[in-house]
Amino acid sequence: MAAVAARAGVSPSAVSHVFNGRPNVSAATAARIRQAADELHWRPNYASRKVSGQGGRSLGLVIARSGDTFERDPFFMRLIAGLTEPLAEIGWSLSLTLVRADDEERVYREWWSEQRVDAFLLVDLRDDDPRIGFVRELGAPAVLLGAPVDDAVPAVTVHDDAAYEEVLEHLHGLGHCAVARVSDSPGLVHARDRDRRFVDAAEKRGMTSLVLRWDRAASDPVADLLARAEATTALLVDSEALAAEIVAHAPEIGVRVPEQLSVIAWEDSWVSSLVRPRLTALDAPVEESARTAVALLAQLVSGEDVGSQSVSARRLIVRESSGPAPTDA
Repeated sequence: MAAVAARAGVSPSAVSHVFNGRPNVSAATAARIRQAADELHWRPNYASRKVSGQGGRSLGLVIARSGDTFERDPFFMRLIAGLTEPLAEIGWSLSLTLVRADDEERVYREWWSEQRVDAFLLVDLRDDDPRIGFVRELGAPAVLLGAPVDDAVPAVTVHDDAAYEEVLEHLHGLGHCAVARVSDSPGLVHARDRDRRFVDAAEKRGMTSLVLRWDRAASDPVADLLARAEATTALLVDSEALAAEIVAHAPEIGVRVPEQLSVIAWEDSWVSSLVRPRLTALDAPVEESARTAVALLAQLVSGEDVGSQSVSARRLIVRESSGPAPTDA
């Protein structure tokens, strides 16, 4: 710390304040201190704090999303709530941060080298996701929420095959022949997998299917989506927030839900009951997934060998946003 202070031309206490997150150092001085620390390859010894009883184990959750999209996604609120209880039971804390995708590697390396965290939970896996390589290279225990992609990283998986069968059977029974899936995350591995399963389930029932992307840049995203939906009479929407937006706004542009268009959300939470008509939705085992992931991570940190695990399937909750297919043109 003294060497960093000398290099940055400040007192050791200023270095301490910066690395302990205290606000009484100017941004310019803090940047100079961090640069000096990087040049000297120095970081605070968080490990010694743990040994002395000043710190406990922590789970790292690094999410590459902007603040506004994070706030709009009830899944993450359920996930964080679901992690809290099992982490508290084993005496762990949760370290959470939102980053840009190009800043992920730095955060993973810093958190691990400084021993701020003891393990990582990976969510929103992307195509050719670099995080698998990060944790493998660092030797950091990690668990993935999603389908397994690497033997070195155990996964907690929700098997969605039955969910697609249940949703499409529900719509088919209501007379729908043209359906569409709406996603706002085309770069994610699970989005591509859901596209395929949706098309297969529709084809099995002789239904016409479309896969549509939500365009946030459109002046009116709902109107843009419905214009591209063509003859579709039912939508299965990845995001519960987007499904709620469609249900709320569609009548303003002349489309009645569910009389002319049925809407189903892939996720379910309190949001589904706020809009009218209330959303038909698939309830995911988010809390069960969180608890299972924490148990696997605790075993990994203890040096045990663990494998991927599956949790309960999604459950369709039928509400008023899905109804019989319209018979008029």
